[in-house]
Amino acid sequence: ADPDAYRQVAAAFTRSRDEAAGSFVLPLRHRDGHRVWAAIAYNELHDDEGSRRLVGTIRDVTAERYAVQRESALAAMNQRLAGVSGVPASLRTGLDLLRELWLAERVLAVTWPHDGEPELMSTDPADRQWTDLAAPLRARLGEVRSLPALHATSADGGAGATLDHPGGRLTLWVEPDPSRPLGVEDRTLLALLAGTLAHALRRAHRDDRQREVAIALQRSILGPALLPDGFAVRYEPANPPLEVGGDWYDVVPLSGDRIGIVVGDCVGRGLAAAAVMGQLRSACRALLLEANGPAHTLTTLDRFADRLPGALCTTVFCGILDPATGALTYSSAGHPPGTLVHSDGSSEFLDAGGSVPLAVRVPRARPEATAVVPIGSLLMLYTDGLVERRRESLDDGIDRATSAAHDARDADLADLAAKLMSGLRPVDGYEDDVALLLYRRSVPPLELDFPAHPDSLASTRHWLRAWLGTASLGEELAQDVLVATGEACANAVEHAYPGDSGTAHLSARFAGSHLVVTVTDRGHWKRPPPDNHVLRGRGMAMMEALADAVAVRHDTTGTTVTLEWRIGS
Repeated sequence: ADPDAYRQVAAAFTRSRDEAAGSFVLPLRHRDGHRVWAAIAYNELHDDEGSRRLVGTIRDVTAERYAVQRESALAAMNQRLAGVSGVPASLRTGLDLLRELWLAERVLAVTWPHDGEPELMSTDPADRQWTDLAAPLRARLGEVRSLPALHATSADGGAGATLDHPGGRLTLWVEPDPSRPLGVEDRTLLALLAGTLAHALRRAHRDDRQREVAIALQRSILGPALLPDGFAVRYEPANPPLEVGGDWYDVVPLSGDRIGIVVGDCVGRGLAAAAVMGQLRSACRALLLEANGPAHTLTTLDRFADRLPGALCTTVFCGILDPATGALTYSSAGHPPGTLVHSDGSSEFLDAGGSVPLAVRVPRARPEATAVVPIGSLLMLYTDGLVERRRESLDDGIDRATSAAHDARDADLADLAAKLMSGLRPVDGYEDDVALLLYRRSVPPLELDFPAHPDSLASTRHWLRAWLGTASLGEELAQDVLVATGEACANAVEHAYPGDSGTAHLSARFAGSHLVVTVTDRGHWKRPPPDNHVLRGRGMAMMEALADAVAVRHDTTGTTVTLEWRIGS
């Protein structure tokens, strides 16, 4: 009935016929059905007549065997659970180990909440919820639930135990291979493992609560959750599971539609660094609201940091940005330089306004510098955890981050931030906290409905020219956009609504390093006749010559012409 045990016993008897002495530990079946383990040792003797005899001893070592098994199983459970965080992951790890120990067909865990339907976790993917289980099994699990905590029982080809769980009582159920019936020692082991798992679940629940509190604290002092258009941020601490640290970012709306931007890095990690960071961030934000400039902000923050324990050597990049013109005034207190990644593939490091970290010495006045963020360019600010690596120069890390930003600069800003964090992450994770702030300057999209009549083309051209003026495009490129878009609008007027009245729509927007213009109508396109005059119907050729890419889509609802230009090389 037990193929594995049969093979072991058969192999032992085979060896005893060929070898003069030997010893084995074999699984045997007791007459009442449970398994026992026997230690067998024998020696070969020959009598005076030359007959071969075997003299041996058989000792019941079941208790010893199960004692070692219990110690090994408990050690394995503790070892696996030690590296797991979170209640669900801890429970899943425990179920997988129980399945391995008993070579079980499946192992179930049923959580009985104070109200609502029981929640099921199973090693069998087919078991997704409580109602997927057969009615007899649900009834059996209900009986096991009523047992005292950590008391194991076996019946109907399985064994179960119930333990206390942070979300209510938890019932474990093990269904072994049919050839492996469960005995008293199995129930004892299951009860011991259930106790170990219960302790791990309580610890995981406590860690989860602490992590939730820490994350709430961190988010409340880290920086604003709602950001102005054009910004994206990411934060990753270096010491899970608390997920707090001393790096921060801030984006502060100021008077005159200006925006204050800050990225800072306190020395150290964990709660102590987070406490210092929260005070420095609040002080820096208050100073920025006075709008006396980044240099004045850091000079005053120096005096505050000099009186704050733990603030020594904090680095800060502080800037004031005018989104309308792209003008950026900045000052740095020992922080890695900001990086401008331009749409033409070049880069620029903002290192002209640098000085020493906070509280190292209190200078009379800190320097500041100015730069311009062109349309389509990316401003990247970060803490040194993003670029610093052991046995590598900081310049190499900065170059790597700049190259990664160049490669992904056309992506959506949120996607770009995620790609930078994942692409620059070392194999073993970041060794220090990381704060990343990105800003891409763009102008609001132009959305314009215009009557499909020749008289409206002049006003449409006027509004597009004004919008292009705010985008600071080169004169030659702006002229190409005006002419190609004018042809698309004229085609919509002439071909989509010949002799009828209607409305067309013009949209212009920047998408990364591309300018995209679409002209949409809701009419029925009229194709030019084959004998068309030589000076008519050349709009498509002109658009293709002036734009980098042209796409025309006709369907039952109308026609959409999409024109695209790449800004820079």
